Amino acid sequence: MEKTGLVIILSLVQLTLSLDAAREYHLVPLLKTWTEAQRYCREHFVDLATIETAEDWARVQELIGDSITPWIGLYDDINNWIWSMDNTSLYGDGNTALGDWFTFKRDNYKSIEHCVAIIGSILKDQKCELSQKSVCYDETSNEYIPVTSPMTWSSAQSYCREKYTDLTSMRNKQEKEAVMNVTNSQSHWWIGLFRDAWEWSDQSNSQFRTWLQGEPNNGFYAVAENCAGTSKKGWIDFPCEKEIPFICSVTPTMKLLKVVLQPEGSVDLNDSRVQEAALKHMEKQMRDHGFQKFRLSWRKQPNGEIFTKRNTQL
Repeated sequence: MEKTGLVIILSLVQLTLSLDAAREYHLVPLLKTWTEAQRYCREHFVDLATIETAEDWARVQELIGDSITPWIGLYDDINNWIWSMDNTSLYGDGNTALGDWFTFKRDNYKSIEHCVAIIGSILKDQKCELSQKSVCYDETSNEYIPVTSPMTWSSAQSYCREKYTDLTSMRNKQEKEAVMNVTNSQSHWWIGLFRDAWEWSDQSNSQFRTWLQGEPNNGFYAVAENCAGTSKKGWIDFPCEKEIPFICSVTPTMKLLKVVLQPEGSVDLNDSRVQEAALKHMEKQMRDHGFQKFRLSWRKQPNGEIFTKRNTQL
């Protein structure tokens, strides 16, 4: 930030404003894939349906006949792998290749494998509730510590954070070799890679779920089932390419963030380097405030600029 000459006093105030009006839903009888349905809902309504409460679910059930299973806005983001230590993406800024040194085998078996262990020299997605050995990292001593007492992934994370820094990352070949030096190929060892499962298209934080018994199972069709549809009795995971009707949300719940940029001196806020630095700073602040899934970008004004002399708020 200092290299740009911009000092940002960034006040991040989360203003969660739930509209008093109940969510409304619209059943669209067209046959579309999940992605096509998402695009249609965003163009004509708000988004694919988000269901946050039992009352929402009751309204959705009223729309569904006994013989249809339309899409809703829930999907399994299988590429959203995050390092526990610094909350950064496995892929950095995009889905980039990691190199020959990094072999990551993942199949999300039965849609329950959301944590990662190292097995020999290979990384594999596993059920987080398994009890396995783990590798901690101590930032102070720059040491990798093997923990041979079996724990679940969450317990291992808590242990590493209490005793050291965190479960270890493995972001380059050197870190991988350091981890392999304290492990053995006969065991499975937790590392600090995980992902959040099943997210809403509109980025809602709703944890409401009403899966049918045995769902999600990611495998009935022998292909990945990463998108959710619903019957009258509960939700089902389907291949996202399946063409079925869908339900759109009509009335959203709004979550507003007020971000104030206060530059010092004669800094040009329309300088692309300043804007990039500001976005990175805001991304960090949002993650620190608990936001894990979001997109930030600048919106240009009619004159082609983002800021005017009086416009210093995003």
